Amino acid sequence: MPRTISSQHLRATWYDRKSLEVLDWHEHHNLSFCFVVRGDYEETTRRQTFTCRPGDVVVKTAEVRHLNTFGQRGAVCLLLEISKEFLSHSRGSIEPELNGPVHDYRLARIGLELREELRMADRLSPIMLEGIALRSLGSVLRLETGKSEHQIEVEAMRALLDAGGNVEDVTQKYLTANEWKRARRLFYEIEGCSINTYALRRRAFRAFEELVNTDDSLAEIALRSGFYDQAHFTRIFATIFGLSPGRLRSRLNHR
Repeated sequence: MPRTISSQHLRATWYDRKSLEVLDWHEHHNLSFCFVVRGDYEETTRRQTFTCRPGDVVVKTAEVRHLNTFGQRGAVCLLLEISKEFLSHSRGSIEPELNGPVHDYRLARIGLELREELRMADRLSPIMLEGIALRSLGSVLRLETGKSEHQIEVEAMRALLDAGGNVEDVTQKYLTANEWKRARRLFYEIEGCSINTYALRRRAFRAFEELVNTDDSLAEIALRSGFYDQAHFTRIFATIFGLSPGRLRSRLNHR
């Protein structure tokens, strides 16, 4: 059975989905954040189909019809639903317009906090849930601001990094020597970090998925994810997600 925390305008639910389970077309009546903790699934909306993996957060505005097909491992998902009333009372906060998966380390860390709150669930959890909801909203709204006319160029570079490319691939495909300085500045203005830092974060997200879905050693995961060694992997991962790879694996395996 799903575990739930709720307050007047918020609801968080822990779902364990079975291998190859299919959720037929349905919708949520409120803005929702789905934090993927383990496994994977494919989501289909009227406009697109995309795959969701550990560390991803799927954001949907209210009444978006969608269908979910879960993978061989099933999935553990945390669903946070935020009502219109909460949005209207959050100091004029506006509702995000984004619909789809988000790869953002800040939201991934919030998802780990939500998991711990659902696991311990006490009388103070509804209060903690309000803070989690506000920070989730703030993180997504920040992602939607600061766009410029060069957004398409930066998104192309980002897509290459998301697909496993490295900084050298970006420079060879999109940049000449004279453009490198301008592109680095532009990328930082839009993404809030350097191209190198973004590449490290994407490696960490790939490692996140392997940590929760395989029993491979940390050294093997570090090598496959593009880190120099396990020590480098541990240092970068802990900086991004706020806990070491070993600690994350032990928490997720403690049920």
